[in-house]
Amino acid sequence: MQAMKVVMITFSGDQTGKLDELRQHLEARGAEVLRFDTDRFPCEAQAWFRQDGEREELRLRCDGQEVRLEPGDAIWYRRARWAEKLPPSLSRPLRHGCVLESEALLRGMLAAAPCFVMDPPDRVRERGHKPAQQRLARELGLATPRTLMTNDPAEAREFITSCPHGAIAKMLSAFAVHDLDGDEQVVFTTALRDDHLARLDDLRLAPMVFQEQVRKRLELRITVVGSRMFAAAVDSQRVAGAEVDWRERGVTLLPSWLPYELPPAVERALERYMERIGMQYSAIDMLVDPAGRHVFLEANPAGECFWLEYYPPHFPLTATIADVLVGAPGARRTTRS
Repeated sequence: MQAMKVVMITFSGDQTGKLDELRQHLEARGAEVLRFDTDRFPCEAQAWFRQDGEREELRLRCDGQEVRLEPGDAIWYRRARWAEKLPPSLSRPLRHGCVLESEALLRGMLAAAPCFVMDPPDRVRERGHKPAQQRLARELGLATPRTLMTNDPAEAREFITSCPHGAIAKMLSAFAVHDLDGDEQVVFTTALRDDHLARLDDLRLAPMVFQEQVRKRLELRITVVGSRMFAAAVDSQRVAGAEVDWRERGVTLLPSWLPYELPPAVERALERYMERIGMQYSAIDMLVDPAGRHVFLEANPAGECFWLEYYPPHFPLTATIADVLVGAPGARRTTRS
């Protein structure tokens, strides 16, 4: 009997040791594993989609290893950096075209894959839209902060001044910002001050998300993997600099995350959320206010999770991902597209 094949879609800079551990889990279950680095395609990796008469095949090759995908196989779409390793000598227009063509083929092949995909990249992108997330969360009975997403300075100013406990601003999408030295700068959630109000005219260049600042007792990260849900909590308010965005002091808080038991009604609502978005994986951010109200902030369709395995609460995320990929009984979530 031919071994099941599992392809891990990522990029060469994705260096977490949990990928090697995941490979070990999968191989222990009898799977053949290929890591396919999207940044090394098309120069150092190859892909084929072929139809010829009655035959159709999808093949991927990286580091000399090649797999042909069949119905019983699986793909884990974790990260992508489309064609980043193209030769630097390429002109900008030619590079742009090469990136578009490379992304189009790989995305198209994942959409056409005859096997299980966790989760299709087009669905990951679609389910990352923040307005749609908040609308669905409210439909399902989850509390959300008062929110405005706009490029209108006047309406933004009016909204901010209407928030009795202050307001925060954050980005609609995740993208790299580099300083003059080429170092990447992380854009954190920001508590708005008077000097920010004076700069709201810059919204003419790009919209932003504005939300009423909700007082926090705890911050939650709920990691959903297939049919399992892992909830962790951290008291970000006890660490200076983490009060608005815990990620600003994320390293300091690493040992402080604890398992958290979600109220049954919140857990049921999140189960319905996952069923509605039709995905196996998501990293959901919520907070608990001093009155115990659970407030939905956002859901990251491909958010990072492995720090919750490296550090407390030491959730078995790698093994759970392996269970979903190999189709262990009961591991995959029943979803609707």
